[in-house]
Amino acid sequence: MLYTVPHFYKKFRCTASACPATCCAGWQIVIDRKSQKKYKAYRGTFGNRLKNSINWKEEAFEQYSGRCAFLNEKNLCDIYTEAGPEMLCATCRKYPRHIEEFENEREISLSMSCPEAARLILGEKEKVRFVTAEDEKEEELEEFDDFLYSALQDTRTVLIEIMQNREEDVFVRMAQTLALAHDVQSRIDAGKLFDVEALLERSKNPSALKKCREKVLAHGEKSVLSEMEICKAQMELPGEWEVLDEDWYSDRVKWRSMLYLSCPETYNKWKRAFRQQAVIPQEEYEQMMVYYLFTYFCGAVYDGDALSKVKMAVVSTLIWEETVFAVWTEQCFHISFDERLRLAWRYCRELEHSDPNLIQMENLMDFRLEAECGILMGQLAAAAQQKQERVRI
Repeated sequence: MLYTVPHFYKKFRCTASACPATCCAGWQIVIDRKSQKKYKAYRGTFGNRLKNSINWKEEAFEQYSGRCAFLNEKNLCDIYTEAGPEMLCATCRKYPRHIEEFENEREISLSMSCPEAARLILGEKEKVRFVTAEDEKEEELEEFDDFLYSALQDTRTVLIEIMQNREEDVFVRMAQTLALAHDVQSRIDAGKLFDVEALLERSKNPSALKKCREKVLAHGEKSVLSEMEICKAQMELPGEWEVLDEDWYSDRVKWRSMLYLSCPETYNKWKRAFRQQAVIPQEEYEQMMVYYLFTYFCGAVYDGDALSKVKMAVVSTLIWEETVFAVWTEQCFHISFDERLRLAWRYCRELEHSDPNLIQMENLMDFRLEAECGILMGQLAAAAQQKQERVRI
């Protein structure tokens, strides 16, 4: 079995009660069957509390005011302190570690929904490297498409290389990943996986990257929708999700009203200034994109939809950028790294702490029309061009 993690993986340390957003509140904590058996067998007063504080039908801990029944007033876990770390369920032991399972491979990332994990991810200045270890375990999955998986792995490697090319503008890089994913998806849909290897080799050629860059920037001139219209539509996407945090929902409504009720000229002027001043460093965009690509892209081996995974990475990064832009505007054109982090993990928490939300987001990205891809391309091209302009607020 192969295990792959980002190079900063072992740096993670839970901040426990010092965490600004405990992972024991705001979402349903499902209990694995092995832990359920241990809880049923536990004796004494605490054993009674365990049995009475679990929803056995839903196989999850009971919640009170959105908090796990075992989360005490110090934001510490009573199961950990009373019964020991070995009594934690699988969810609590693993989080914020996110595991993607493939035949004879496990890819483990840190979930950006955790504030400390988000700090490690977005605060990393180096290009992310991935470290692989191996043990003697083996497994075979029924109907696992090894050929497709290999093509996806090779594609993801190139996508990440593109995103880590710091000689290129980050928005152009995002558009290049989208263009390559589009071309790879067309091969998957046509059953021409043998063509993917040659496509990836061509895509790494400097002249091909230059040509792609020119096409990307040309999309900015062809775009029929303004960036304000596109961003407004993107900010409406989470409105269709299950609401986990009422405060995040109300903030998003406030930001939409603040940004999109202003006149387009004012919005465009502020947005150009925001990007020209590099309020979000390019490395933060890069790290967020790499996070989504590593975590979700190869999951396309199970549904054949590689393009939607890249679209979700691009759109999620742009939604985060728009929330940062809103708060920057609200705070008289200032925002700290800690505030950018907070906006990142709040968005990821809404997306990743609800399976229905994650599924719905991927479904919302499942459009293959050239016009739809062109809208995203135009948005990214406009972003790259705006950074070259000088604007005063």
